[in-house]
Amino acid sequence: PASQRVVSKSRHLLIRSGVAARKQIYSSVQAAVTARYGEGASLSTLTCSSSYPTLGEWDRHGGGYNKGWQTDHLSQQHRWKSTATVSSNVSDESSVSSKEEALALATAKVIREIKADLVKADVNNDGKIDSEELKAVLRNYSDVFTDKDIVEIGELFYVGKAGSGVPHNDFLRAVSNVIYDKAELDEGGVNHRKIGSSSHPLGLGKCGTEYSFGKSRGVYTEDELDVKLTHVPPKTNADKIALAAVGVVRFLFDGVSLWNFGEITQAKVLRRVIFLETIAAIPGFVAAMVRHFQSVRTFSRDGGMLNMFLDEANNERMHLLSFVRMRDPGNVMRFVVLGSQVAVGTGFLILYAMSPAFCHRFVGYVEEEACHTYTTIIDTIENAPDESEMAEWRTEIAPAIARGYWKLGETGTVLDMMYAIRADEAEHRDVNHVCSGIREGQINPLYNPEDQFDKVLEKYAKQILKRGKD
Repeated sequence: PASQRVVSKSRHLLIRSGVAARKQIYSSVQAAVTARYGEGASLSTLTCSSSYPTLGEWDRHGGGYNKGWQTDHLSQQHRWKSTATVSSNVSDESSVSSKEEALALATAKVIREIKADLVKADVNNDGKIDSEELKAVLRNYSDVFTDKDIVEIGELFYVGKAGSGVPHNDFLRAVSNVIYDKAELDEGGVNHRKIGSSSHPLGLGKCGTEYSFGKSRGVYTEDELDVKLTHVPPKTNADKIALAAVGVVRFLFDGVSLWNFGEITQAKVLRRVIFLETIAAIPGFVAAMVRHFQSVRTFSRDGGMLNMFLDEANNERMHLLSFVRMRDPGNVMRFVVLGSQVAVGTGFLILYAMSPAFCHRFVGYVEEEACHTYTTIIDTIENAPDESEMAEWRTEIAPAIARGYWKLGETGTVLDMMYAIRADEAEHRDVNHVCSGIREGQINPLYNPEDQFDKVLEKYAKQILKRGKD
């Protein structure tokens, strides 16, 4: 029927048009939806139905849209096809560009091939894909997914679904969402897609964030090692106070340590970084401890934040353990560290209980300064004369604990270690600035299972397209 064709075409346009155009099209087509499917029907309910094709299954053919939809569920097959040309009553606003047509063709190809993969991996013929079947599918793409990737992806999927499977249709809808980038649409097709876990086709849920966060400190990429010295301008009075406090602390410490006087030497660098890393390991642990007590006291979830902060604290500790293999602190340093830990630990605990947002902003600014410090150290090493003391770190082998932790390789140097530590500090900088703006009860924005799995689906779909071109 004409109304059905208008519904199909218009929904495609909702995805590709601007916000105003989407609202206009969505309103005008609702009448056609009601006329064709009855009261209570909506555009989103049609696209969620397993009896109708998903968004991505468009084939341009003979001046019209040829939709082929086949769902294998045990021995049953359901097909829905329409080859009629779109009605001429559709406005010029609804014309589809050649770029969109190409995307539709590519999406249809991806959907068909993924469907074939799902059917092949469905060993129990239940029309669903579980974690083991998903891993079997991804093993066919070993040029993209390593064995480690496949294990982690399978674990993420198992945790997200609590051991259950996902219907093939929902899996295909998730792929279609990733390809068409529906981040702007809600379940009615207008605003934002992810409003609660139920809006994601896979329904992965958030339980896994409470226990499955575990960052592997693997090899950093060249882009990740090329740290940009960024700064987040203060917006609130609390931000301005945090920035001013960091500036005062930096000025005083630079003066006491004579950092800006004379040449930079190995001894000066190691004294500075050893002391700073003993302090830097405190905020993450305090944040995790406070959130842990709050979670058990209120019988509520933490949203995956405390595990991330524990990882941050341990990462700073690994910086320290690497440096002390290069220089053993004397008794005076140990005494200063003890006093500093008591003062900073107590003060930060009180402040965090009062205002976590302020504390994370403060730490974010501290990490900005850390990035500056390690950039200065790296530049000094790289530009030092060949016979100088600092030049030795260009070839000196890093401590074994550092080579193992950052996977620097057997010949990883102290300079390589400095690059990895700076990348860590840049990550802490960005994480704490983000966490300064999170709402109470918000899921960890840096470890959302749905976003993690969307990245997997995107890689999967891109590889299918690449194989098709090859």
